[in-house]
Amino acid sequence: MAKRLAADVRLPVFSRDGMYETLYDALECQSNGIPPLLGPATFTLLYYAASSLLATGQPLIVEGFFGRPELRSAQFLHLQHAYDFEPFQILCKTDGRVLLERFLARAGTGERHVGHPDLEWIEQNKERILQGHLTPLALGGQVVEIDTTTPHSFDYADLLQQVHAALLNTLTR
Repeated sequence: MAKRLAADVRLPVFSRDGMYETLYDALECQSNGIPPLLGPATFTLLYYAASSLLATGQPLIVEGFFGRPELRSAQFLHLQHAYDFEPFQILCKTDGRVLLERFLARAGTGERHVGHPDLEWIEQNKERILQGHLTPLALGGQVVEIDTTTPHSFDYADLLQQVHAALLNTLTR
């Protein structure tokens, strides 16, 4: 959905998984093993890329599984204090069993980059997955929850309109 939104509103999008996969390949982790700090380093790069654009006043989309809301909120608040932006969060939720089935179905498929230890991650995060949603980051700004249980559970056109409205508001700030 982040890529679709980015194309529709013509904004750059940075995803945690995209950066992780790029680093995984660049460091030849399939041959050399995964460095223990690859995950945290990926988030550091994500915030660095975001800060580079925010410093120029450029809006952007940051996409990821922000499963540690206290830590991720603190990192985004640091950016918010430095660059005075109005956050707009899209929080996807679904039935927890449906979400678990989706994670299991894509694990180890060609749809998923080889660098993700999905089955291990699913086992470690099963309780959180079964909740079907995450806590929004404590940043202020607008939070839009969408139900992704089925392709028709939410109105993409309505979401797109809300994103356009939020972007217009940033221009008039």
